[in-house]
Amino acid sequence: MIEDPVRTASRDAGGVHASVMDCIQVNLGVLADRFHGADTHLRLGAPLRFDLRPLDEAPDALPTVEPTLARRLEEGGALLGLAVQERADGRLADGPLYVVADAHALPWCPYFEQQHMEHSFLVLDEDDPARATVIDAYHNDTEWGPARPGWHSYPRDELAATIAAAGPRVFQVEPCTPAAPPSLEANHGHLSSDETAAARERYVQAYRDHPDPKVSVERLTLETWLLARSRALHARWLNAAPGTVAAANTAASTAASTAASTAASTAAPGEALEHAQDWAGLAEQVYVGLRRVRRDRPVPDLYGPLADLLDKDARLAAHAAA
Repeated sequence: MIEDPVRTASRDAGGVHASVMDCIQVNLGVLADRFHGADTHLRLGAPLRFDLRPLDEAPDALPTVEPTLARRLEEGGALLGLAVQERADGRLADGPLYVVADAHALPWCPYFEQQHMEHSFLVLDEDDPARATVIDAYHNDTEWGPARPGWHSYPRDELAATIAAAGPRVFQVEPCTPAAPPSLEANHGHLSSDETAAARERYVQAYRDHPDPKVSVERLTLETWLLARSRALHARWLNAAPGTVAAANTAASTAASTAASTAASTAAPGEALEHAQDWAGLAEQVYVGLRRVRRDRPVPDLYGPLADLLDKDARLAAHAAA
């Protein structure tokens, strides 16, 4: 256990829009802005997608929109201009380091000793080689209290010993040339395809028809939270000034990214923000439903509104690409 937490301090998120990012994205965003300039992290909002995978290998596993960590690091890193390489030795030195570990064992998180989930943070070196700084820009209100961006200075050996129980994966991160973001037409093509339409229908049906409503609504709480944040981040990207999103680009990707960001800045920004607010409203409704189902009380229909908003994703993409 860390015995010297006295140098902990609340800080802002370094300029990132932390309240519309998840706990894996947000600290990649901090590094992207550090390496490439302010608002580079908004490039994570460029894709508007609906991709499914099973939660586990069971034949009746619920589908999820949550990407695997490997996919997040590969696709997100490319989009942000980050070369991410896992350290075999797991050493917490020679930062900046990006670390993913079980939040259940992280003492600065509200999930500490409450919930198991993958969570990211950064480790930076200090002038004193015996100490290290943890930066965690995550912003969320949880049932165990608020998570807010913070900087935490710890003795390096105590930090390493504490997070050893969290199964940490440690990644070295270097800047690289960012990949061009997907075009608005590519978003529209994906969301309007027959394959995606079938996936939306399959997704809603799987949660609606699950034999255990507590299991279904418990998981749907996280699913709608993820969808709401991704749609809010997309709206922020759409509303960015034309030069802002392109500012992080090097010569290799400037033309494509500038064209995409210029188009994005004129593409129904008000509609995107309203749609994101509708997703946030559904996520809140599902959370209320979770509290009801935990008390064995009936839950109002969550699945009709879910289907409607998924269909509206496709219409938003069509309007943005027009």
